[in-house]
Amino acid sequence: MWWTGGQVRRNLTRCNISMKVLEGVVKMYKTIAVSVALFALLFVAGCGSSQAPATPTGLTVTSTGPITLSWTASSGASNYVIFRGTASGAITTKTLLTAGVSGTSFSDTPTLVGTTYYYQITAVNSDGQSTPSTEVSATGTFNLSASTHLLSWNSISNAASFTVYRSINADMSGKETLSSGVTLVSYADATGVTGTTYYYQVAAVNSSSSEFALSSILQLTY
Repeated sequence: MWWTGGQVRRNLTRCNISMKVLEGVVKMYKTIAVSVALFALLFVAGCGSSQAPATPTGLTVTSTGPITLSWTASSGASNYVIFRGTASGAITTKTLLTAGVSGTSFSDTPTLVGTTYYYQITAVNSDGQSTPSTEVSATGTFNLSASTHLLSWNSISNAASFTVYRSINADMSGKETLSSGVTLVSYADATGVTGTTYYYQVAAVNSSSSEFALSSILQLTY
């Protein structure tokens, strides 16, 4: 039922309520209505409510020497956390490897040659941390590559130094030692004969001066 203006005034007079009080009540309810509407608008837009980033997807291994991971960017993520374990299982069984990764790829180095590692990642922002990604695994390898006559390889856990070998045979028989005690992960061969095809291999040497891992064999024509 709707009242006319005259009926409103008569009822207010009967109840000893002034128009100023009514105007104040109306103003108050208008303010409340606007506040409720604004809150609803902010809630729908995602403002005023905290939200952790989406779970990372697309985690894959793109290389094993060194082990390199890549993934799809998560909505709302500021950075990522990488977890690693040596057995398959929940993320709680893994060790935090690194945090604050701003991109969508990561190279894990050094790793042990022949060891299989298991990885999961989470996305992070100021509101929290996502649930973990699916798990991927990779086995560390020792890869040798070259640019012209500069050999390079990935770093290896527990390697105190490296020994560089060269041979004219694909199976490395009759190999010669080009250099030992190399502490970098690169070596320039300046002693080859132009037009000759050589085969190279690098050995990782531990602190006891024992070779414990051999790289892949690289063919290179000088």
